Amino acid sequence: MIVDFFLLLVALVAQLWRESHTRFLVVWVMGLVLGGLAWWLTSWVAHNFNRQFSLHLLHHVFCGVVATLTLLFTLLFSAFQYTGEVAENKVKEWKDNILVDRKWSENTYRQAYEAVYELRDASGKQLENFVGHPHPDTGHETSIPTNSQESRQVAAQIYANGAVSHFRSHYPFLSKILWAHPELAKEVITKDMERVFGSGAHIYQPQDAIQLASEQIRQGLKEQAPRIVTISRVILIFAFLLVQGITYLLMIRAALRKISVPKSQQQYVGG
Repeated sequence: MIVDFFLLLVALVAQLWRESHTRFLVVWVMGLVLGGLAWWLTSWVAHNFNRQFSLHLLHHVFCGVVATLTLLFTLLFSAFQYTGEVAENKVKEWKDNILVDRKWSENTYRQAYEAVYELRDASGKQLENFVGHPHPDTGHETSIPTNSQESRQVAAQIYANGAVSHFRSHYPFLSKILWAHPELAKEVITKDMERVFGSGAHIYQPQDAIQLASEQIRQGLKEQAPRIVTISRVILIFAFLLVQGITYLLMIRAALRKISVPKSQQQYVGG
């Protein structure tokens, strides 16, 4: 999840660059100016506690860290406005990947086949007729019979959950903060199955389920994006102030430790 988080941040900054080179450069210059001010302020705070304090290599590192983080925070604060666009691009990227993920397709199809195969009616009889529908592991051409409403719902649930799980496994951080839920995808896929079978067709293509699931995930991410922008910026400001505060404390501590305390003059006691 940490890797996914940093990849998302990189994608946001890259989107800022793609949207407007001029805006990116303006924000970059603002970040450099604010970073320079942060460097100066950090050293000023230390000197305010010890006028004779001189910066050494470690102290310059502290100042450099503050300046660099200030630049990055400035870029990210501006780039967070493109959370919706970046999330949508991630969903498109995921859809392209899942459509060529043969292993996922085979496993999900097998799960749907076996789940429908296990369905029974009130008398205990198999709900669907699987004659002419061999198990996918046999290697023969096959399909999942979904003539009943219950069969369609079960198959839709398998594909909706499978699609969202696949998305979560590839983009754990993005799915965590933007709430990709499978419930709506299940409803939409079920209705689409009813439409397809109602037209007289006997096979429902998994690609259609993936398309619908990705659209539902994309819509959900898009709706959550404005909320995430606000929350992310608040967290970013808090993190910025926290890092600044810790650095100031370290510099103040270093400055106070360098204060030289003159030794007390010993009194001469006459004989």
